[in-house]
Amino acid sequence: MTEQELAGMIWNIKEIIRGVYDDTEVENVILPFTLLRRLDCVLQDRYDELYQQYRAFPDEKKDVMLMALMRRNGLTFFNTSGLSLNKLLAQPRMLADNFRTYLDGFTQNVRNILLAFTQEDGENGDISRIYSRLDRNDLLFQVTESFVNNADLHPDRVDNAMMGTIFEIIIRKSKETTNTKAGQFYTPREVVRLLVSLVMHGREAEVNTLGKHFQIYDPCCGTGGMLTEGKRYLQSMTDRTDMKVFLFGQELNEKTYAICKSDLLIKGDLDKDRNIALGDTLANDQFPGEHFGYMLANPPFGVDWKKIEGKVKEDAAKSDGRFSVGLPSTSDGSLLFLLHMISKMDPTGSRIGIVLNGSPLFNGAAGSGWSEIRKMLMDRDLLDAIIALPKNLFYGTDISTYLWILDNNKPEDHKGKVLMVDATHPRYAKLLQRSLGKKRYEIPDEAIAEIVDIYGNFTDAILPATDSPTDSVPIKVARLMDVDDFLYTTVTIYRPLRLIYEDIARKAAETANDEKVKKADTETLEHIAAITFPTEKITDEDMFAIMREHFGKKLTQGFVKLVRTLGIKDPEAPAVFNTPGKPDSGMAIDPALTDTETIPMKDDIDEYITREVLPFVPDAWRDPSKDKVGCEFPLTRLFYRYTPLRDSSEILADLMALEADTTSALQSLISEAR
Repeated sequence: MTEQELAGMIWNIKEIIRGVYDDTEVENVILPFTLLRRLDCVLQDRYDELYQQYRAFPDEKKDVMLMALMRRNGLTFFNTSGLSLNKLLAQPRMLADNFRTYLDGFTQNVRNILLAFTQEDGENGDISRIYSRLDRNDLLFQVTESFVNNADLHPDRVDNAMMGTIFEIIIRKSKETTNTKAGQFYTPREVVRLLVSLVMHGREAEVNTLGKHFQIYDPCCGTGGMLTEGKRYLQSMTDRTDMKVFLFGQELNEKTYAICKSDLLIKGDLDKDRNIALGDTLANDQFPGEHFGYMLANPPFGVDWKKIEGKVKEDAAKSDGRFSVGLPSTSDGSLLFLLHMISKMDPTGSRIGIVLNGSPLFNGAAGSGWSEIRKMLMDRDLLDAIIALPKNLFYGTDISTYLWILDNNKPEDHKGKVLMVDATHPRYAKLLQRSLGKKRYEIPDEAIAEIVDIYGNFTDAILPATDSPTDSVPIKVARLMDVDDFLYTTVTIYRPLRLIYEDIARKAAETANDEKVKKADTETLEHIAAITFPTEKITDEDMFAIMREHFGKKLTQGFVKLVRTLGIKDPEAPAVFNTPGKPDSGMAIDPALTDTETIPMKDDIDEYITREVLPFVPDAWRDPSKDKVGCEFPLTRLFYRYTPLRDSSEILADLMALEADTTSALQSLISEAR
């Protein structure tokens, strides 16, 4: 039986409790019972024998001797009640009381996990919630019996990887039922394999160093898939028996936290209970001051962080804070997770792999938090590669996704470089026989191997032309870029204000009658309206010469601003100065003509303006103090392929052929009707 079939069978047990539990509550039964059934199956083969040994221990030494018994038999948990879900069915009348005894019989590490299944939004849990509502509605026996009869989760038939997938499928089904974003709880296995393969690539010498141990950390670990795949991959790279891989993670959702912790516990991968922590990583880091050699994450896409904005900004205000570089908009906190991971990079060398959507590539102008974060990656030479993935890989979203690989101890030939890979080509995606949520494609193993090879070669890569109409020319799928290729300067281009004046007295009188004008300005305007002006158009210099005759030589900036509201913009008029009649005060800026130029970092700014701006607007200038350096990663532009439009004659021929077919079909129908 496949994991899809087994997960479907388990999920269908929900029909027993329909009406008593609504859609949002079904997982509160299905998930903990699935875990309990798995725990029973793991212990099943030797449980009775080990339980009898436990019973024979002296009461005062039972706890200590139980730990020794578990170590001798390679167990990370046990149940001291002598019960299992199967045995509970033997006494239906005592089921509720025995169920409590059964749950209390688990070792403390399991009880803590079960407790997490009953917590909601940080409130204190109660382990009895797992069964008490079922008991009150006379459903406890039916549900228990269904799990025993339909869910054979013995390790001989369901290995650990398959069990993890079953949990994730159940979560996805639950979230889809309630229209919750399933994608934030589950990363497709092939995406995890690709990300892990990229992060671990080139680390063979390190992995094979005797005495060297490793730590893998995921700040939003979900059900723990990335952690376990990371450990498996590291172990597959060496024959060392002395190597230890310690897994660390933090998770916000209580139920996925419980699944992750139980999965690692069963596998023996939970070195210490605190290694998997519950809580909001961004607001309350459970591993402060710790560093990790490998970090993997798929933070939720497009989830806002407004609820924790105060705590994040408090951290950002510290000179050594995790988020001091800059903050993205509150509508998407994915880059905050990246900054958090960077803060945990080991100074001797760390690698990061993170799944992100398209927003972090280019959102935000120069000087914004988004841009400043990207610029920091370039300044510190942390970014090693970005890989664009095929669409429709994820269960809860069909948006474009990207893998970012970071390294703070790059090989010499990677320094100052970033590899951009376009893996959106159809050769890297395989169509599923049927869609799973929004997931329509998967990345096959051979495609994973090819993408990893492209990354390993760390140079431009081109797919040869084929007979396919879409691939009739060679296609570039990787480009090796310099760090400076992603940097640019936003330069503000100013143009002078040019004014002429005519019919001044009438305009001044009309403006003076406007109720919105201040009283002092009204008096000034009435004074101006009483002046006799030349009948022809006059320049700004002539206008203020007249103003000095009537108002004195010292004119305030407020007065100048008021008078200039009476002028008319004229591109042929002389430029006006900030202080009328004084060229050394500088030309006044026309805000309507102010523009910006985005200039690549590798271009000389003055040469660019001379070449691209001044030939078209000779009176333009820039203020270097207003320049802003920005950064973006324009993958779409880097790999853009021009597709020529079809010839109009071909389109017309297709339309005529379609019209002919339609006419023929109509005539056939009319003939049959007769």
